[in-house]
Amino acid sequence: MAPGVGVSSPVRAAVELAPDPVLPRRDDLLDDRTVGALLSELLGQPLGACTRVRAKYRRGESLRATYRIGSDGGLLVSARMFPAAKAGIQFLRARDAAVAQGAAAGSVLFDQETHTVFWVFPQDRKLRGLGRLTTPPPELRDVFGAPWTQSELMAYTPEKAATVRCADPRGRTVGFAKLQGGDEGRRSVDTLRAVRRGLPEHGPLRLPDAVGYLPEQHLALFSPEPGRPLHQVERAVVPQAMAALGAALSVLHARPTAGFAPFTRLEPGQVAAAGHLVRAARPDLAPVTEALVDELLATAPAPGPRSLLHGDLHPKNVLVHDDGVSLVDLDQAGAGPAAAELGGTLARLRCPRPGDEIDPATAAAAAEALLAAYDRTPSAADLRWHAAAALLVERAARAVGRVDVPVLHDLERVLATALRWAQRDEDLG
Repeated sequence: MAPGVGVSSPVRAAVELAPDPVLPRRDDLLDDRTVGALLSELLGQPLGACTRVRAKYRRGESLRATYRIGSDGGLLVSARMFPAAKAGIQFLRARDAAVAQGAAAGSVLFDQETHTVFWVFPQDRKLRGLGRLTTPPPELRDVFGAPWTQSELMAYTPEKAATVRCADPRGRTVGFAKLQGGDEGRRSVDTLRAVRRGLPEHGPLRLPDAVGYLPEQHLALFSPEPGRPLHQVERAVVPQAMAALGAALSVLHARPTAGFAPFTRLEPGQVAAAGHLVRAARPDLAPVTEALVDELLATAPAPGPRSLLHGDLHPKNVLVHDDGVSLVDLDQAGAGPAAAELGGTLARLRCPRPGDEIDPATAAAAAEALLAAYDRTPSAADLRWHAAAALLVERAARAVGRVDVPVLHDLERVLATALRWAQRDEDLG
């Protein structure tokens, strides 16, 4: 099967970020043509098209990126740019680790001018066993009770996790396998089992089964779930999909929260940190950013009842089908205010990212359907505050960290919209 990967927006436009004195060649790693030419030189062969599909940027610390190479995107390369004083030793460590695993020559590369180390998939700075994941050996064939003979890479976050669709000889899905570092896979399985415990078999909420955990391979195994990701459904049926999501969240949010970590992403300290990050990266937007942060901190809701939240409720984790929705990838499930999850969903509807726009009437109908199907709707003030906080933390700050150029170009509108919501000058409905 052709490899895929969880994709952020490919970057071919100028990056609107303030210079980084610790990583002065940062923008070289964000330019497809520059990286393509550099990799061709390092590998000693023409490689064809180079497209960046992911980035993780920590200002003053590091920049990680993943590229799909070739006309069919069949080659994946991950990169990490280090501060100059650390780059050489990091390359030596990476090269020695690859040699110890029997990797082929050229699987780890180093460009001294940009202080960047490159790993050719399946090599990775931290993850071990990616080759076994994407080309399953015989000993993994029957872990799902049906033959797993081929894999399709669905998502890959270098140094953190990789997920594959596991298929039988005819290409039919038998399950999903997720490789993570350390003991994270076990925690993923335990979290899902805790969320599922006592869940009615028939109802508006469906979740995958945690098939098991293979400690030697660091693999978490999950059953497949039906449905299409929310962002792929036809625009005309988005209101019906949001009604199904509202009903499903009513069930999830009512689940017991004992034993789950607190959900803190939108708490005041995180809001302040997100504002600092955005101001440092986009000083031209400092006035609106500061006004937004000040308003959010001054009007933060008092702590209230905790609900069990999905924790990562983006459209790819919501599968829409005839019987409702299935929620997948609950690794970040935690206890927090229901308004955080509902407000974040409303923010995506009412202030969509570029390319995800739907007409205002459909968006309004979808927002109304979501809240109408949810049986314990928070106050309008709480929803507005959490929607505004989500635009700052989950949209603006994340765009900086992922170097998401379409959102960076749209950042002024995003921040201004969040400020109007925080000041209660614009209704979400």
